[in-house]
Amino acid sequence: MVKLKSTKNIRREVRCDDWLDLAKPTTKLIEHAIDEGRLTEAKQMAYYMIPEGKSLHDLFCDWIWSFYTHIADTYGEEAVYKASRATQESWMMGRTYKAFSKMCVEEQIYLTMEIMRSHRGGPKQLGETPVIEEKDRYVLVFDPCGSGGRMRRGDPVDGTPPRTGPPYNFGVTKDPHPWSFGQKGVPYYCIHCCLNEILPMEWGGYPLWVTLYDPDPQKPCGWAFYKKPEFIPEEYFKRCGRTKPP
Repeated sequence: MVKLKSTKNIRREVRCDDWLDLAKPTTKLIEHAIDEGRLTEAKQMAYYMIPEGKSLHDLFCDWIWSFYTHIADTYGEEAVYKASRATQESWMMGRTYKAFSKMCVEEQIYLTMEIMRSHRGGPKQLGETPVIEEKDRYVLVFDPCGSGGRMRRGDPVDGTPPRTGPPYNFGVTKDPHPWSFGQKGVPYYCIHCCLNEILPMEWGGYPLWVTLYDPDPQKPCGWAFYKKPEFIPEEYFKRCGRTKPP
C-alpha cells in the first residue's frame, strides 16, 4: 500500500510504504491504481514522480559544478575546459552528434524535449520548456533550465540559495574564453553548453544548436535550432573564435 507522508525532517511527501513495497517502481504502482479504479491516488503518485527524481538529479548537477570549481582553483580554469572537452568529445557530444546528424531538425527537437521534460526546468521544476517557432529557427526557452539555471538563480522548491554564493561558492570564468561564449563570469558548469557548439563546428562546420546564454540569471536562457545551417548568424561562430563556413 502506498503511503505518501511529510515529516519535519523531510519537508515534502515521500513514500513511507511497507518495507516489501518500497522497492516497487512508482510507475507500476500508478498502473495498479488505475487498473483498480483508485484514480485520485494514481494522480497523486504521478505528481510525486517529479520530486522523487529531483534529489539525485540536482545533487549530481551541483556536484559537477563543485568538481569544476575545484579543478579551476587547483589547476587553473583552462583545465576546466580540457576536462569538459575530454569527456564531451569522447562520448557524450560524440554520441549526440552521430545520432542528430541523421535526423531532421524537428526530430532533433522531439528528442531534446524528451530530455528537457525530465530535466525539471521551468519555474515550478515540472519540466516546462516552451518551444517557439520563428521564421528561421525553433527556440527552446529555459526559464530556468533544471541545472545551470536553477543553480544560478537558487532553488525555490528546496529553499536553497544561488550556488555562486555561500555556502557553495561555486566558480565562474575569470576571463572571457572561446569556450565560455566569449564572456567572463560564466559558471564553470555552463561551459559544456558552449562545447556543445564548438565540437560540432569542428566535426561538421556548424553547431547542431546554439545556446542563447544570458549573463543575468533571472532572465531565460535557451537553445535555438536553426532550420538550415546557413541561417545560423555569424556572431555565434565569432564568440567561439571561429569563422562561419562559406
